[in-house]
Amino acid sequence: MQALNTPYFHIQETDLDKDVSILKQALTDNWGNWIVGYSVKTNSLPWLLCYMKEQGFYAEIVSGTEYRLAKRLGFPDNQIIYNGPIKEKEIFTDILLAGGLVNLDSSEEPAWLSELSARFPDRTFSVGLRVNCDIASLCPDEVLVEEEGGRFGYCYENGALAEVIRSLSALPNVKISGLHLHSSTQSRTVNVYGALARTAVKIAQEYGLKLSYVDMGGGYFGGRDDKPDYRDYFPAICRELRAAFDPKETVLIAEPGVSLISRATTFATTVLDVKHIRNHVFLVTDGSRTNLNPLVTRHVYPHHIEYTDAPEGRPTVPSQWVTGFTCMEYDRLFEIKDGPALQKGDRIIYDTAGGYTMCLNPLFIHYFPPVWVTKRDGSLFKARDQWDVEEFMQKNYTEGDTLHE
Repeated sequence: MQALNTPYFHIQETDLDKDVSILKQALTDNWGNWIVGYSVKTNSLPWLLCYMKEQGFYAEIVSGTEYRLAKRLGFPDNQIIYNGPIKEKEIFTDILLAGGLVNLDSSEEPAWLSELSARFPDRTFSVGLRVNCDIASLCPDEVLVEEEGGRFGYCYENGALAEVIRSLSALPNVKISGLHLHSSTQSRTVNVYGALARTAVKIAQEYGLKLSYVDMGGGYFGGRDDKPDYRDYFPAICRELRAAFDPKETVLIAEPGVSLISRATTFATTVLDVKHIRNHVFLVTDGSRTNLNPLVTRHVYPHHIEYTDAPEGRPTVPSQWVTGFTCMEYDRLFEIKDGPALQKGDRIIYDTAGGYTMCLNPLFIHYFPPVWVTKRDGSLFKARDQWDVEEFMQKNYTEGDTLHE
């Protein structure tokens, strides 16, 4: 690949193809009747959404902004999955009227559905319900994202799920067609997905639900050789689902994000300065923790280094801290212990950098970096320009501006 000015994100289309192929094959081999809803929130780069649309995937959205973006890029309402705790009533209505998929999650959505069903008594409305279950009880060894457990969906254990099932079942033209089992854990084991699938079976049998889909959500590992992937998850999921569901009658939905795009995306940076301060060496780069970890939750950054010359001829340094371009002391990414001395011009390439990092980049000191795509034929395509002052000034006004409607 030609030398590009750093920093920039880089997507390898062939790596995207690889993980998409693994996902499709795993779903086909284990169930056959499936839908993939790409998680727009994970990375909403327009080029990437168009790529996912070309794969035949739906758009899985959680906001009005994402809905408008998906529509702008050509996703029809009946190929949109609407999730999330805070929905917009108009979008909720439009998607249901068009035959799209909506998984209810809040206290107000059943009331919206009741109003909609009354307005259109000759229509049948099919919806899903997001289930909140006690993962800590189902899988005691699982590492949870939060100690208190998840906050989304209708709680199974306290009767909230039963209540919404009861209220919707009283509406003559409403059908509970799906269960949404997305649940976030840190460990992301195959075991937890099997437990969630068993929960879907248990709930469907307990409440007599004839489901046209089971939505297992996302949160899978993917693109890493040291972790499970779709070929591990879906056999376990489908074994459990077959206890109550027939693939000919019930669609299996997956909503991957990070697991689809991490392998394909890297973030390239360059060492701009080497500073020796007392007993420490700091490598100042043109990337930042704000590009890779704006929530300051990560401590490990998979990476590789491209040296400007043979590193074997360089002295070994006990400790070198890789830092970012910002003026914040916390902008330190990782320590290189007992490695070749880095110098100006060396490049540090961060691997698996596509999930959430692009979308969570703040407009802090520097604006959004460019995104380059290496296409299947080896050609380079610029999917996003470097943002500068012109882009930042969009929709911003000073007192001297004349506003136009």
